[in-house]
Amino acid sequence: MRGVNVIIGEIYLISIVIVILSLTLVFYQTTLYKTGESLEQEERIKYCNQMSNFMISEVVSRNITIVNTGGTELNLDNFLIYVSGNHLVYTYSGDNVLDIGETVTFELAVKPPDDSEIKIIGDCESGDIFVVGYVNFCGDANCDPKECSEGCALDCNITYCCGNGYCDSAIGEDAINCPVECP
Repeated sequence: MRGVNVIIGEIYLISIVIVILSLTLVFYQTTLYKTGESLEQEERIKYCNQMSNFMISEVVSRNITIVNTGGTELNLDNFLIYVSGNHLVYTYSGDNVLDIGETVTFELAVKPPDDSEIKIIGDCESGDIFVVGYVNFCGDANCDPKECSEGCALDCNITYCCGNGYCDSAIGEDAINCPVECP
């Protein structure tokens, strides 16, 4: 009889080991693996947030200068340039890495016309917009073009913007205070 008890004990022991191994595998696949994916996603979000730190500092003729204002280095090969909605090819000199604080000048094949909107998109679809011939800076006490529709209440008010041909609801224009533009 003792032999049967030993065999039954060994079967229970093997069953317990199998259950523990199964639970460990399930724990790894659900918790540790998911944690690894979560960490990777968090790193991607952090990386994307850092990548948005650049701005267009100057547009002269066919040259567009951007500055890396902080966060991390930028991969210039991932940038896209649009002029008034049209994708343009660009060239630049130097390596493809723009370190924090550095500037780079993109050279376009043609000079963007005045009043055209230049939009540069970097990694993670972050970007900056510049209107050729104007500097749009909310907070400089000048109501610059597009600040009405962008809602820059620091620089623009309904009195100034009403009459520009658009119903600028971002700064509060409506049918009562600007009936000429807002139906």
